[in-house]
Amino acid sequence: MSSATFGTIASGSGDIDAGVLVEARMRNLPRPAVRSGKRLEDTAAGCRANAAADLGRAQAPGGDFMRARLEHSAAVWAERADLLERLEKKFQARMHAA
Repeated sequence: MSSATFGTIASGSGDIDAGVLVEARMRNLPRPAVRSGKRLEDTAAGCRANAAADLGRAQAPGGDFMRARLEHSAAVWAERADLLERLEKKFQARMHAA
């Protein structure tokens, strides 16, 4: 029996591939000029993209529970983006002061 690598979905499972979801979230984002080596969710832009994707999915027809969960998820992603921006500004200020 062959299994998918950790963190992936087996191709024959019929489930949506996680990479496709990330790709769909990032279609509308401008690409950074320099690759920082950070994961997408560790950048403010990536967090804002996740928030926008969750808000978009929240507008889709469905139950109230799922809409509320996606709206909450979007709010958490937005807050994380704000936190990462504040941290980056403080880091840049320390670097310029040194």
